[in-house]
Amino acid sequence: MWKHRLKLALRDLYARTLYHTGLHRVVDRLMPPRLTILAGHCVTHASNAHLPPDMVVAPERMREMLTWFSGRYRLVTVSEGWERVRTGKVRGGSLALSMDDGYKDNALAMQPLLAEQRWPATVYVETDVLDERRVNWSHKYFWCVAQRGEEAFARAYAEGCREPEVRASLESALEDGSRLGYRVKRVLKYDADPADRARVTDEVFRAWGGQESALCESLFMTWDDVAALAAAGLEIGAHTRSHPVLSRLGADEQRAEIGGSAESIERRLGRRPRSFAYPFGRRWDVDPHSSVAAGEARFETAVSSHSGTNEAGADVHALKRVCIDNDFRMHLLATEVCGGFELLRRLGLDWSE
Repeated sequence: MWKHRLKLALRDLYARTLYHTGLHRVVDRLMPPRLTILAGHCVTHASNAHLPPDMVVAPERMREMLTWFSGRYRLVTVSEGWERVRTGKVRGGSLALSMDDGYKDNALAMQPLLAEQRWPATVYVETDVLDERRVNWSHKYFWCVAQRGEEAFARAYAEGCREPEVRASLESALEDGSRLGYRVKRVLKYDADPADRARVTDEVFRAWGGQESALCESLFMTWDDVAALAAAGLEIGAHTRSHPVLSRLGADEQRAEIGGSAESIERRLGRRPRSFAYPFGRRWDVDPHSSVAAGEARFETAVSSHSGTNEAGADVHALKRVCIDNDFRMHLLATEVCGGFELLRRLGLDWSE
């Protein structure tokens, strides 16, 4: 534990030094051309009030961040940025903002903010929610937790589930009480049978007064909203059909999820998406079948949720992204974008995450 705390302290000191002394400019000139991709979900808006804090960024914070970077780096879409790095048509760093899932605020709050300065962005959308107007289990879970809390939901889920091991895990988490939200979500995400998880979560959601159609309409964009973003110059990427943990699916199911989302976007918008974002996006959320399926679906890039910058020669189906929420710290972001953490990695120190 003390080693981790020491690492975080040294990482913070290093980043503050580069940021406040202006040494980030020197590092930027020393490091090779690179693309840094920021990964978020929502800009704070009434439509996403029940989502957890780590999924939102306040408009004023988003403006602060992009204003600082736009004076120093080229702001691009993911596909444009990667093309510039791949072909050597850029010097220094480029920055892309990406947002996952396709939430309503991307049209109502984010796009007007981007339009002020003509900033680009890439929005990765789930397509089943757009095609069928049904939300996946996680959004019913977020709604339930916002209504009555993590403990009440965990007890209701344990009572209704048909899996003894899942019930035992939830009861253990409830008895211990520490990091309850994290543990409950992890059990549901990785241990619960998807069909039983969908059933129980829906039963609790409806029993507590939830209405799926109302939740969907308030939380997610429509295809008309997505088309308007595309017309405004934003890049629309794919994010699977239903946002599963891909590593829990077989090869054929992964092809259906990944390729199906590309086909749906092409059918609705008239052009094939160039970029794909893995749901959840950590190494354990994907497997070798995932990148194969992304390649078969003709995606030029696929992005993860692991921090770092992307230089020419990077694995195009495992590009790194830096996750942001309202608690982002500018000195850490600036150090990532200028190549400061990559410089340390070359020296044998991985302080990015």
